[in-house]
Amino acid sequence: MASVPTTFPALLRDVVAPRGAATFLPRRRASDPRPVAFGELARDVDALAAALLGGGAGSNVRRGDRVGVIAENRYEWLLVDQALASLGAVSVPRGVDTTPKELQFLLRHSGCSLAFADDDRVARELLALRGELPALRGVVVMQDRTEVAGAQALGDLLRAGAAAANTGAGELAAARAAVTPDDLLTIVYTSGTTAEPKGVMLSHRNVLTNVAVVTEVLHVTAADSFLSVLPAWHMYERIMDYLALATGAQLVYTDRRRIKEDLAGVKPTVFAAVPRIWEMLHDGLVGHAQKLPGLKGKLLRRGLSLSRAVGSGRANLGQRLAHAVLDRVVLGKVRATLGGRLRLCVSGGGALPRHVDETMLGLGLPLKNGYGLTETSPVASVRLPHQRTPGHIGPPLPQTQIEARTADGGRCAVGATGVLWIRGPQVMRGYYDNQRRTAEVLTADGWFCSGDLGHVDAAGNVWITGRAKDTIVLAGGENVEPEPVEAVIKTSPFVEQAVVLGQDQKALGALLVPRAERLEQQVPRAQWDVRDGEVHSREVHALLRRELDRVLVRDNGIRPCDRVAQFRVLAEPMTPENGLLTQTLKVRRHVVVERFAPLLAAMFAGHRGD
Repeated sequence: MASVPTTFPALLRDVVAPRGAATFLPRRRASDPRPVAFGELARDVDALAAALLGGGAGSNVRRGDRVGVIAENRYEWLLVDQALASLGAVSVPRGVDTTPKELQFLLRHSGCSLAFADDDRVARELLALRGELPALRGVVVMQDRTEVAGAQALGDLLRAGAAAANTGAGELAAARAAVTPDDLLTIVYTSGTTAEPKGVMLSHRNVLTNVAVVTEVLHVTAADSFLSVLPAWHMYERIMDYLALATGAQLVYTDRRRIKEDLAGVKPTVFAAVPRIWEMLHDGLVGHAQKLPGLKGKLLRRGLSLSRAVGSGRANLGQRLAHAVLDRVVLGKVRATLGGRLRLCVSGGGALPRHVDETMLGLGLPLKNGYGLTETSPVASVRLPHQRTPGHIGPPLPQTQIEARTADGGRCAVGATGVLWIRGPQVMRGYYDNQRRTAEVLTADGWFCSGDLGHVDAAGNVWITGRAKDTIVLAGGENVEPEPVEAVIKTSPFVEQAVVLGQDQKALGALLVPRAERLEQQVPRAQWDVRDGEVHSREVHALLRRELDRVLVRDNGIRPCDRVAQFRVLAEPMTPENGLLTQTLKVRRHVVVERFAPLLAAMFAGHRGD
């Protein structure tokens, strides 16, 4: 296993600070080009930790104290995160789009005594909640200055801490020496695919053993450059940031609007994203190929088609030869638009659609489909560098066990589907102040019930088939996993998003969000008839009905009970901003059901939507 310290104070002292002037962040955030060196981070962490220890922000932060961090990807996020970790304080992170109701819950439930805010707007929201947060004694704005009365600026804390560095050095060193591997590092509240958020407790050992093992398995080195796009508070992104920090690699912040631009310009070697982002990159390539005229368009379309055949392993000799020719002619240029240096592409945080997996592998992208949860710090398994077959998520990490179990707790036979249970050093301590929920998923001997359905094949690779709680049971007793059906539906060039529903119904129904640009090429917008957030057009419905009938077929793994009988077309996409997706772009099914209850009731009653 790679040599990584088991506490963050040790990581800071032994790994980060000695790297001195080497660049860690080429830019402080997606919109701020100022670079940050490893040594600068170490000095700023020292200054902030000293200020917090000395009573800055009206709160003497000590080992075990919980501190909210409500912010987005930026240098200051990592600075605050590492300063808290170096003192043994416990970060409670969340994004800036969190509703005041959610903020109140997580800060109160965790008992935060201090909170860091991304900007003045977030600080005002926090201060407005102060009456409901009896433990909260201070708010710090993660900027050099603040206009908010009652809040303090991070810049002031850094200056005060730097000025007191010599006088408080002994106290700071003692505080750091007291931190143990089993101290809590963070409490991360689940991101909201279910109605009840739970505070996942992760220790320094949980996270840093995961960093060490992933570093070894994926061969991460100081020569790597990471492109960071996922929310910093989410464990999937945090582990990537910590990998860069622990290995001396560079970390480059971007945002979803700049992904393509930064892939081409930054030329990263490592890019980790959720399935939806890989799907959007895939669909962007396909859409570009469809619009590209003449011979270039024909060659690119053929190249993408052959890439899927090759990536799936189903290509015959003639297809492989043709693919090799097109790889030199057009597909190499496609890889160049993604920077041309990607050696590690990671998909995690949800199910990667099979057609995207196959096409990207056939394109020559080293796509590693991984698996894990917040409760597993987060990585439990990942496809290994030499594995080029699609669908599975590789074997469990070293020191990790994954097994499929039946409903009565028995171990499933090889290849048989059951609920996946995980045991390893990365498994959480439990849910904060929630013994009942902890007991439901965590056994005394350290096995964690993931709630995911899957199996382990004869080669030891893990396959995911769905979520146990998402399983739809139709009136006839048939069990349907919605995600695979949704993935097939989205292979249609006219469908951007799909949510399959139908609990206790005779047949499945679906909510579809069309790919507007492609759809209006077939049905002009003048014929869309948008009313009450829904597209009622007969022409649109007829086209999408044909598409559903075309893709939901046996050759795509679809059973008769998986067919969609009824559907409705939404006029607006589902996004994190409207609450229908999490920040990692997973569907919040319970919110969809609540939000569209009247529409769903009419759909399943058989009322026409056109």
